[in-house]
Amino acid sequence: MKIHVYATLKDYFSSEFELNAVARNTDELKLRLLEINDGAKSILDNCRFAIEEGFIDHDHKLKENDTVIIIPPSSGG
Repeated sequence: MKIHVYATLKDYFSSEFELNAVARNTDELKLRLLEINDGAKSILDNCRFAIEEGFIDHDHKLKENDTVIIIPPSSGG
């Protein structure tokens, strides 16, 4: 599974990387990512997840060949 992260998450992970661990949905994906860097918990808890088709819910079934995009909350004007 390919992972792309943006903004503040790049302080905790490479902007693009492959995750070899199994994650059936975004809840499990968050757990796998926290195993890599638990310092990102407060950000991951507030992120939106997307695949090529668009934003997905926490229980969306992920596939091994998915590219998951993780978007942290943003602010500004």
